[in-house]
Amino acid sequence: MTVPEERENDPLVLDLLGFGTPARLEPFSAPAEPAPTLSPSRELVSAPLTRRELRERERSVEVATPIESRRGAPSSKPSSKPRSMPRRTAKNTTRRDAVRVAGAKKKSLGKRLLSFGAMLFAGALAFGMTVPANAFDTSSDDAVLADSLAMEAQTVEVDPTLVSFAERDAWSVTSWAEMLRLRYGNRSFDYTVGTGPIRWPFPYAVPISSGFGDRAAPCRGCSTAHSGIDFNPGYGAAIFAIADGVVVEASGGGSSWGTYAVIQHQIDGQTVFSGYAHMVGGSTPLVVGQEIKVGDFVGLVGATGQSTGAHLHFTISIGERMQYVDPYTYLKTYAS
Repeated sequence: MTVPEERENDPLVLDLLGFGTPARLEPFSAPAEPAPTLSPSRELVSAPLTRRELRERERSVEVATPIESRRGAPSSKPSSKPRSMPRRTAKNTTRRDAVRVAGAKKKSLGKRLLSFGAMLFAGALAFGMTVPANAFDTSSDDAVLADSLAMEAQTVEVDPTLVSFAERDAWSVTSWAEMLRLRYGNRSFDYTVGTGPIRWPFPYAVPISSGFGDRAAPCRGCSTAHSGIDFNPGYGAAIFAIADGVVVEASGGGSSWGTYAVIQHQIDGQTVFSGYAHMVGGSTPLVVGQEIKVGDFVGLVGATGQSTGAHLHFTISIGERMQYVDPYTYLKTYAS
């Protein structure tokens, strides 16, 4: 009988497969004592293996050896054989997969029910919007319905004294500025100059551009309630006092009247104040408390203060300083 020649790697492979290392065969003619059996791991491994190396070796053995051969082969270390997948882990995985599938089925079913409900609601809404309200009215008594909806008749009486439509269409609208112009702009300011104790502020007739009372403001900041009348003799014309009196106010500028003066008079038992505004700056020699005679020089016509041009703003007050009256009417009555 011929024994196959032993190869160098056979003990290691057998040891890895779990069969152990077989004893070396000796020739039949010379029986000898059996050699002691040593663990191949002790003979071949020169240094202790790490956990990682042991796990890699066990995996390589599981891949190389069929499951049936590993079950039937004896092993010196049966507790060290790893399992590919524990039964409990596989069982838990199967349960989780079943739960997931059931949840997916329930979720899909809920979505389907929700979509179906939305479609029903949309269809009912469209149907309700298109069908008239009385489509489901089964009553056939139209007379009762007509009586319930009947309203009392209304009549309108027109007063015959009212203005007709033709007359209404003939109406027109007049602005406030045009009304003031019609009222005050067409007035005649003709007058004659005298030499009595009460005189006009100029020794000759001077054009009057704006009368006393309400008016359309000629400039921004100008008053719409004109407190005097405006004389237009030209820039630099001399101004004179209308009667005897005492200077009670004199200003060189800084107000809406610019350079002005106010003289107090006693006329027919009344206290009268005459004002002279918008004079040339520095042209008046008057000071407060100075006595004035009729016809004395007051100043020169200018455009100081709130003014649109050179003119004399002349005022008359009776009783108190701000009780203004129409200067044109007053001078037409008292000046000779």
